[in-house]
Amino acid sequence: MNRLISCFRNRNFIFSLAIFCGLFLGKWAAVTKWAVLPALAIVMTVSTLGIPGEFFRVNRSMTLPILTGLLMNFVVQAGVLIGLGRVLISDEMLWTGIVLVASVPPAVAVIPFTGLLGGDTAFSLMATIGGYLGGLVITPLICLTFLGTTIIDPVKVLIILGQLVIAPIVASRILIFLGADRPILPHKGTITNWGFFVVIYTIIGLNRKVFFNDLDVIAPLLVVCLSSTFLLGALTDFVSGRLGLDPARRISIKLLGTLKNAGTAAGIALVLFGKKAALPAAIVTTFMIIYFMWLSMRKHLGDKRREPS
Repeated sequence: MNRLISCFRNRNFIFSLAIFCGLFLGKWAAVTKWAVLPALAIVMTVSTLGIPGEFFRVNRSMTLPILTGLLMNFVVQAGVLIGLGRVLISDEMLWTGIVLVASVPPAVAVIPFTGLLGGDTAFSLMATIGGYLGGLVITPLICLTFLGTTIIDPVKVLIILGQLVIAPIVASRILIFLGADRPILPHKGTITNWGFFVVIYTIIGLNRKVFFNDLDVIAPLLVVCLSSTFLLGALTDFVSGRLGLDPARRISIKLLGTLKNAGTAAGIALVLFGKKAALPAAIVTTFMIIYFMWLSMRKHLGDKRREPS
């Protein structure tokens, strides 16, 4: 019984279960899609409970994380996506989908994922906020440059920022003020993992047919997505290590450069261009989940090795 309970608290088991259910039991994803936003908001609230209130005072220390987030998201990862996409993808709708993914801010999941991997959560938080604010200008510019049009509504970006970043931060401060954070913190990991179960299941479930059809069409996309997550993450880790950055900061920078808000890209693609243009976002999301699980497994093995014998 204890082993069963342990499984349902294990991050990789929960994420693997979400992928399996999304692929083979995904018919309920049309229902659970309405729970994605609340689930992400809860995850963000829990993830920011451990950040001290002093962090939110405006000061010069915010400049470095904001600039780093903009660089890693809109220059490094966007450059890899657009560069490889232009070389490998000839289909116009798939190319449009790649540009949309490249143009959006970092995934909100960067913040809780940073916490789960033992990274610098405060750094990732400020970098993500900077990414969303910068995206109000940069996202339309990328679309205008590579698609010839501005199709991202800045108001929608502000709404996402408010719902998934600002509101959870305010909620976490209220919980801390009331002392309600103490009973939550011991269950922080479990709440976060099951919140992401809802998100992963829904995204995979809504796009499950993609993974069973037209493999020749998605093969170039797989190369692009593999390069923008696993390969780019390894290169980022190597470079940041050579620069002498501490391990926690390296985790934050690596996630900022490999996790995109593909959900927003998928929504824009579906509304403005159709299902095929949303395909790159669906595959990017799947790769991001698998990539995070791989990072999580590496961390677990590393922690095991460091345990005293």
